[in-house]
Amino acid sequence: MKPKSTFRKITINRLAVPLIALGMATGSVMPAWATIDNTVTVTGSSPGNTDDVTASDTENVDVQDAAPVLTVTKVATFGAGPATADGTTDNVAAGTVITYTYTVTNSGNVGVTNVSLSDDHNTDADGSLGTITLGALTDNGGGSSDDAADNDYDYLGPGDMVTWTATYTVTVGDIAAQSADADGNLDNTVTASAGYTNSSGSPATVTGTASEEVDLEDANPSLQVAKAADDTTDVTVGQLITYTYTVTNNGNVPINNISLSDAHGGSGTAPSPDADGATLTDNSGGQSTNSTTGDGKWDVLAPGDVLTMTATYTVTQADVDAQ
Repeated sequence: MKPKSTFRKITINRLAVPLIALGMATGSVMPAWATIDNTVTVTGSSPGNTDDVTASDTENVDVQDAAPVLTVTKVATFGAGPATADGTTDNVAAGTVITYTYTVTNSGNVGVTNVSLSDDHNTDADGSLGTITLGALTDNGGGSSDDAADNDYDYLGPGDMVTWTATYTVTVGDIAAQSADADGNLDNTVTASAGYTNSSGSPATVTGTASEEVDLEDANPSLQVAKAADDTTDVTVGQLITYTYTVTNNGNVPINNISLSDAHGGSGTAPSPDADGATLTDNSGGQSTNSTTGDGKWDVLAPGDVLTMTATYTVTQADVDAQ
């Protein structure tokens, strides 16, 4: 009778298995556009090491294709300044502080690196957008990380999202410029960019965009003028009357080339107010200018600013006789 062959047992990873030589089962996780290839090899020998046997098998697991996607949103809200009664994006006035909140979500299935933002806001604005500042991460398990060294986000994992903010103060120039715009809006688009490794193993870029428009109030050019005499009662022949003229820009856009003419009813030489020599009451912070002198005009009067000037008239005998 042949002796029975027996195998002793040992425990590997807490599982009882026959005492045979096991080959290493290896696999490497390749980038998401490849497969996971696994080959297992088993080797065994009978008692006396006279009858070695081996066997192997390979299994390939397909992995979904890499699909890098950035989803971007941009939302405008209002802080200091006149804004609008209901806080919407309609009819926003000069002086309103707009806060833009940008949210970038990694909607793809691969991690992306060095996420950055670029906003074309200033191409449609009179002023300059403030610094786009990196904000908080919403961690949905994507393993995102950042060293906070700059305003880029270092690694944004799938499903995670991160925010940035920037502010802009609407200017009088915006209101004036938008009056000639096709839609009267402050239009702008933000682009998010990030890097990843493509199917050939080379660096590549994925982008996403979002637009926001703020409807500015319509341009309303308007001037208010007042005239006052220093004496209006029982003036006499030869008396010098001083008229004070006050011109106010009570609209919402700058007014250019302001001049005055006085249709005076006296028989003498009519008063001739000279806007070029007016005194400015500056309520706009230096937005009114008058660089050209000697032309009888004030160059630019900003909203809310006031010009004051005087002119005189000498009462004639004909003025008295006509009463």
